[in-house]
Amino acid sequence: MNTFYKKNKLTPIINVSGFMTKIGASIAREENIKAASEILTNFVNIDELQSLASKKISKLLKTQSAVVTASAAAGLTESVAATITGNDLTKVYNLPNTNGLKNKVLIQQGHLTNYGAEVGQAIRLSGAKILKCGSKNSCKRNQIIDKIKNNRKSITCAMYVVSHHCSDYDSLDLREFIKICKKFKIPTIVDAASEEYMEDFFTLGADIGLFSAHKFMGSLTAGIVAGKKQFIKNVYLQNLGIGRGMKVGKEGIYSSIFAVENWYKRNIKNDLIQQNKIISFWIKYLKNKNYSGIDYEIIPDPTGNKINRLRLIINKKRSKFTAQSLAHYLEKNNPSIFVRDDLIHLNHFELDTCNLKRNQEKIVMIEMDKIIKKFKTKKLKNNINYQAYKKYSLKNWFEWPI
Repeated sequence: MNTFYKKNKLTPIINVSGFMTKIGASIAREENIKAASEILTNFVNIDELQSLASKKISKLLKTQSAVVTASAAAGLTESVAATITGNDLTKVYNLPNTNGLKNKVLIQQGHLTNYGAEVGQAIRLSGAKILKCGSKNSCKRNQIIDKIKNNRKSITCAMYVVSHHCSDYDSLDLREFIKICKKFKIPTIVDAASEEYMEDFFTLGADIGLFSAHKFMGSLTAGIVAGKKQFIKNVYLQNLGIGRGMKVGKEGIYSSIFAVENWYKRNIKNDLIQQNKIISFWIKYLKNKNYSGIDYEIIPDPTGNKINRLRLIINKKRSKFTAQSLAHYLEKNNPSIFVRDDLIHLNHFELDTCNLKRNQEKIVMIEMDKIIKKFKTKKLKNNINYQAYKKYSLKNWFEWPI
């Protein structure tokens, strides 16, 4: 066992869920830790440091300006606030009071997702009101245009969320959404917290883009807000108002600079080779075991990141246990194994390779095999359903401190 877990009496974790805040998002990369250590022992003018970050990060993202925030979620709230206040300090000081101001945020209803907290709440924290368009699984071009025309004087910005959590079936893609907003001169904010190809959103015409520095890029905890200078300057101004409670430390800012720089230097080919090697091992293991009622398939990332995952599909009639039971006991295991369970109500979950340490892919299969054997001998509960699974997931929140 890692001595860190033993020393602190914490449960060891193997992460096959991806970049999830619940378990610490990611492993910080060595070069980013080094950068943070360097600045932690020095005082620095934060305005100067943010200017340095803006210069270096915006160049790599091929946009005009950038600012580092406490997180992508904080950046979302501050970005909406920036479109409401502009550079008017009185308005900045008065938030979240937006009476008499343009304060509505246009968003497709299928994009009001929950990433651990609701996107809508992050919007409302700025004092903005949500202007929903369409239904959860459908949004047409004419619906957005009609919504804009009927609320033209009160819309401050439009929000587009790029996430596997979104319901994108029969809704507008980003290119079309931006095109409509530009026609009506509405600034567009793109929430792309967990996306690899950050510069692509500006190529499509986004005015503001939101990204996580500590997920794919392995920075210390921080978010990046980038885009047109006229908006980013006003995002930074929010630190004099509601952004004060969301402030980012010097170590987050400095490590984010290195995180972005190193991200664009990475060897993508080697990453893909390693990813495919692990998935091939899992498939070979499952073929050899030939579990009844467990099927599998390779699934590409739904938002276009260069990631493949292995989906395990559980047929409870054949397997004699549910997908929820298997995922639950993997998490309760020691080591605790967190799977990607967004679609577990459909009786399947996925295994992500991105954050595995050496030989952990083998441990995942070995521990899963032990649990399946316990189902067969009825030592573990094999019929946990979706409702019970979600209840277990919330349990720690209500029983904290553990």
